[in-house]
Amino acid sequence: MLRGTGVSPGIAHGAAYVLACASHAAGPRRSIAAPEVQGELDRFETGLAQAEGELRALKQAVGEKIGASQADIFDAQRLVLRDPTLHEQVTQLVRERGMNLEAALSEVIDRFTRAFDAVPDTYLRERAADVRDVGRRILSALGEKQGGSGPEIPDGAIVVSEELLPSMTARLEVNRVRAFVTERGGRFSHAAILARSMRTPAITGVADASQKIKTGDRLIVDGLTGIVFVNPEYSIRTEYERLETEMSAYKEELRHLIDQPCVTLEGSVIPLLANVGKLSDTEAALLYRADGIGLYRTEFGYSIRREFPSEDEQFEFLERAAERFHPRKVVFRLLDLGGDKELTYFPLPIGRNPLLAPRGIRLLLRHPEVLKVQLRAFLRVSADHPASILVPVVSGLEDLLETRKVVRQVQSDLAAEGKRFNPQAALGAMVEVPSAALVARALAKEADFLSLGTNDLVQYLLAADREDEGLPSAYQPLHPAVLSLIRSVVEGARNAGRELTICGEMAGDPAYTELLLGLGLRALSVAPGEMLDVKSAVREVSLREASLLAERALALGSSAEVEALLAKRKRARAPG
Repeated sequence: MLRGTGVSPGIAHGAAYVLACASHAAGPRRSIAAPEVQGELDRFETGLAQAEGELRALKQAVGEKIGASQADIFDAQRLVLRDPTLHEQVTQLVRERGMNLEAALSEVIDRFTRAFDAVPDTYLRERAADVRDVGRRILSALGEKQGGSGPEIPDGAIVVSEELLPSMTARLEVNRVRAFVTERGGRFSHAAILARSMRTPAITGVADASQKIKTGDRLIVDGLTGIVFVNPEYSIRTEYERLETEMSAYKEELRHLIDQPCVTLEGSVIPLLANVGKLSDTEAALLYRADGIGLYRTEFGYSIRREFPSEDEQFEFLERAAERFHPRKVVFRLLDLGGDKELTYFPLPIGRNPLLAPRGIRLLLRHPEVLKVQLRAFLRVSADHPASILVPVVSGLEDLLETRKVVRQVQSDLAAEGKRFNPQAALGAMVEVPSAALVARALAKEADFLSLGTNDLVQYLLAADREDEGLPSAYQPLHPAVLSLIRSVVEGARNAGRELTICGEMAGDPAYTELLLGLGLRALSVAPGEMLDVKSAVREVSLREASLLAERALALGSSAEVEALLAKRKRARAPG
């Protein structure tokens, strides 16, 4: 039995599929027999050759599109690729420890990057990023040689990994996954958010999971308690089969809400929108009768490619999503890169603090050649559908004003080319940085609408990394400072007469629904898999009582007190 932190509730049982990871790529981890050794080493040479060819091509493409200085990074990576120490250590692990190539490469890359991270010299420390990217590139090449864009996940498998980052999961067939078990990550990590959106059980913080669990082991994952059973006894399997049946019955009970309106006890309509990341997600949103798409994250369409998608490619898949939801609105968010969101073909400068490096609209404004192509696709979709544009990581009014200038330039170009678009397409601001929240009233006067992103707002306000499972007490969505800031954003939007939607993870947790409505929020955007739970919670809320609850919460001084207040409220409302 292994313990961790449950970050997505549910029970799952199945065979383990252990992934070896190198930065943003993954491959299967398994033991090999002596006759397989030479085959693995031959694969290594093939992977190195393919990766080197990619680096040459990328240097040329990036040099032409972005600039020669950015392209020079790929020369440094080619030197890493052919480093004799890297080659020797991978070969040694394959020969002497019987590790498959993916596992050996992952271990050596991790060893190299840890060594670089510990070096005081800034220049040398930044070389860790080159090593990580080389490891990712070789793993990706190995996956393609086996016939896919990523490792082929068996149906019903339980994925076990050190960590799952956004660009890695973009290449996995996650619909085949029955549960996730990771060594790193917290409740608000990207892997946890993905799991909850799919209603897939997940546990993070399981120490040495990828070493203690072998591919093929039978697992039971209890996302409620954070326990993983490895090759459990019959009595444990029987008990969990009973529990899984009971939970499935509860989920089935919620299905009657699909065609019910999302209204409070007084009959006030609360629009329930969907957060999606790719075209296939829109089908689930339609299934649960979403009132529209409140947040379409566009990063997935970039992560699955090896070069920037063209304007026509972006237009094609975004237009299909808007067409499926017509006449309901669709809010497309501009590309949000930076921090832990990276593209191999778009090298970014290494900052001393990646979390504070240029990100979102700040980064896009520095690269108008990327921003304009995406805006052209968005605006073309708006010609026939109610499509809006959402600007990510806005820090203040200047970001929004500068973006409007670029939008006008793009509109002028499209008009000159005779291409159709809606000149009145709404432009909204994402409020997820404390500075933006503090000037929400000014932003609301300039923006056509606001979208409240609590994931990053909590992180930046409390100086607590939401991906760091080592700080469970620091990242607190119920911190009084967070609640006060949310209330001020609500008031700013209301005073300016602007629509405000909350699209962060707080919106998808039914435990927070009454409090959020009490704070004045009147539109929620959540993952499709969370819609029925949230709708059920909304239908039990009295806005008058919710307002009183919010006032009591705002008067408290700590997260613990707010949590106790909500727990007491939950007990009081429980049947019996």
